[in-house]
Amino acid sequence: MRSRSVLFGVILFIVGGVLVSGCGKNSPSEPKAERLWTIIGYFDGNNDLDVSQAGTSFIIGDVHDMEKVGSTDQVSVVVMVSSLKTGGNATYYEIEKHEDELPDKISSPAKKDLGTKDMSDPQTLKDFIKWAVDNYPAKHYMLIIDDHGGGWRGTCVDTQNGAGDFMSMPELRQALSDAPHLDVIVFHACLMSMVEVAYELKDAADYMVASEFTMPVRGVLGADVWLNQLVSDPKMDGYSIAEKIAQAVYDKGVGAQRSVHMAVIDLSKASTLGSRVSNLGNTLVTETRGYWNEVLHAWSQTHVTNLDDPSFVDLREFVKKLIQEEHLKDINLIKDAAQQVIDAVNSTVKFTKTNAAGVPRGGLTIHFPSKKADFDSSNYVKLAFKETNWHNFLSLFLRSIQQAVGNTVISGTVTWPGHQLSQNAVAILDDSQTDQIHVYAYTPVDPNTGQFTFHLNLQNQIQVYVEAFDDLNGDGQIQNGEGYGWWDKNGNGQWDDLITIKPGDQLTGIQIQLQEAGKIRRFANR
Repeated sequence: MRSRSVLFGVILFIVGGVLVSGCGKNSPSEPKAERLWTIIGYFDGNNDLDVSQAGTSFIIGDVHDMEKVGSTDQVSVVVMVSSLKTGGNATYYEIEKHEDELPDKISSPAKKDLGTKDMSDPQTLKDFIKWAVDNYPAKHYMLIIDDHGGGWRGTCVDTQNGAGDFMSMPELRQALSDAPHLDVIVFHACLMSMVEVAYELKDAADYMVASEFTMPVRGVLGADVWLNQLVSDPKMDGYSIAEKIAQAVYDKGVGAQRSVHMAVIDLSKASTLGSRVSNLGNTLVTETRGYWNEVLHAWSQTHVTNLDDPSFVDLREFVKKLIQEEHLKDINLIKDAAQQVIDAVNSTVKFTKTNAAGVPRGGLTIHFPSKKADFDSSNYVKLAFKETNWHNFLSLFLRSIQQAVGNTVISGTVTWPGHQLSQNAVAILDDSQTDQIHVYAYTPVDPNTGQFTFHLNLQNQIQVYVEAFDDLNGDGQIQNGEGYGWWDKNGNGQWDDLITIKPGDQLTGIQIQLQEAGKIRRFANR
């Protein structure tokens, strides 16, 4: 008993001493305020982004935007930067304020030289996040992935040390498994605003900031704007800074005269959206009643430009088109399932903005290939999104379309005298029978040969004009200076060649010669 009493007295003395000294003249200085934000930037320069800006690095250019602001006591910015030009060497930096940097130069202090690293290896990212959290603990965390992106296929391409491999989405999820919960994850990378990506990361972060289509070939991270806003108001919550990032990227893209899109996705809603997509896919499988040609038609009506992967479609636009189809719109179960998806997309996408005129952007794409060759099912089913059974819907859809190949074929060649066709040239079946084009179906034109082919699953005859359009700026609109033409079957130079196409027809050898749209009377007032 005595020894315990003595020990208790010693503890009281120590505690009392601390309390007394804490109130005296020589008390230690006040502790620093808790760091509110740590921004963790994973900047992969082990690919062509390191040499694409007139031989200098877009990746380091994004670091320079951060250096225009730097870190503070409450907002720390740490980045891992790799460089193709140094053989894939990677370095950790703490970002300080350094304005007017020269290309490829980082003046912020290097904290750790790691030598060569494979930036597509999830362990590389995992190690960096752990180092950042251990050395810069904070109340809130943001992760920025700055690199190439491939949507559900992954991100972080390493051609130097990773044999050109992606870090797959399951690998990215694994890299984040031991990290603290993120307030925001930002993809300064192409094509990452996908349902599948959001679903994969739904447990890792609150919000995702990403683009549906290809990012401009320049630095548009806009960190000099949004980081300054965060430093000025470090108590900002995750959604507020996520929206400011999306807005800054949009503004940078517009200022650079580039087409750009950015969205903020509420990852807490991803599970509900996945469930609604699952229900839609299963309902289409059981209730389409043979009208797979209408599913394909809705797919063909969903906008795609050179900014997109053709096997990724805007989910909201596709579903809206689906319930406009002649027979599908009257099937209640399909109509109800589609509306539930639309409602879920609207709830999940908190902010979406684009300057691509005439191309609707609901904020999220989904994998929806129309060719079996574009469906990498073996890797797609490795995603957490497998739980939704969407892959089975895709398989049935592709089988149904495959059975139709060869049923009705329309093929020919497009030329534009004095011009080389662009990657955006398409052939169109126009069933409007008015001066306004209504696209029944479209197919790419080979820019080198001018050849095109339609494979249609027709159950009834259709009447269409066979047309072609070279959309030079990729905005989906016919404008002066762009190429347009039609199949002048009767050779009279007039737009009066309405063609009746029946199931099983094989129309080949169609010749379409483009002219500048502004010189064609049909578009004279556009």
